Amino acid sequence: MSPKPTDSSDLPVLTQVVGAPAPEDLPTLTEVVAPPPPAAHSLSEEEIQQLLRLLESRLEVVFTQKLSLHLERLQRLAVKQAVNEFRAALPELLHEILNTPPQSRP
Repeated sequence: MSPKPTDSSDLPVLTQVVGAPAPEDLPTLTEVVAPPPPAAHSLSEEEIQQLLRLLESRLEVVFTQKLSLHLERLQRLAVKQAVNEFRAALPELLHEILNTPPQSRP
């Protein structure tokens, strides 16, 4: 659905010029107004230690999840490769067994 074009009659129109100057404590369009500084909150040593333990715990969980995913993928890849190598070697192993006389077999 495309946006409906705006009719110029829907836009606000300046109908009056204000002759009195604006109060000086109000910002004008040409002034840059800096945001107020954030409220300073100092943490106690106990709060810092608690946040560090929380961060360490979260990092451990994320690391364990990522490591598990990588290990699982590598394990599947290793099993697939071992099966492919066994399949490639199987015909030769069968030929060896069939060509070996029965008395020399273990």
